[in-house]
Amino acid sequence: MIAARLRQPRGAFAAALARKAARLARARAETLLRARRDAASRWREPRLLWPLFAKD
Repeated sequence: MIAARLRQPRGAFAAALARKAARLARARAETLLRARRDAASRWREPRLLWPLFAKD
């Protein structure tokens, strides 16, 4: 049987997941705002295209 083993404590895993969700939410909100303004610059921002891969 295959068992999953977390290397991080559950609290740390939940915190990391929450940070990723927050980053995705911020990127989505800014993308929607720029779409309303019809700003083509939203396609030139790597942090909006790939929010989980951009550096902080």
